Amino acid sequence: MKKILSSIIMLLLTVKAFAQNNLITDNKSNAAEFATIEPISQIMLPVLFIAFLVFMLITLIKYFLEFRLKNKLIDRGMSEQLSAYLLDKNDKEKQNEVIKLAILFCGIGAGLTMTYLTAPIHIHSLAIMAFSLGLSYLVYFFYLRR
Repeated sequence: MKKILSSIIMLLLTVKAFAQNNLITDNKSNAAEFATIEPISQIMLPVLFIAFLVFMLITLIKYFLEFRLKNKLIDRGMSEQLSAYLLDKNDKEKQNEVIKLAILFCGIGAGLTMTYLTAPIHIHSLAIMAFSLGLSYLVYFFYLRR
């Protein structure tokens, strides 16, 4: 249910990002404010949507392949409990996965914040995002080594 709800939200965000705006303003301050907000929605939301779709696709493929492997192990005579034990993740691996996602989302949030604070969205914004994601993975690497 959560995946369906998050998929619908991401789809609506991309529709909002690609929607045409017919706003005509004579006030220069509103136009300047609108000009700084629109590039964020034009660049970041489609990138986030595509990343979300890739993540969902990889997750579905992983579950499908694990299911097929489990069925093949059962067909060859291995008990279902043993095959479930071999394929199931333990609590430590699940905790590491949650920590990884938390660190990555914090890095994405920090990168988006720094991108917002350095107003014009250009190639340096992509460099900031790449650096923040790389730093997030480095923090996760040091967490695993601990």
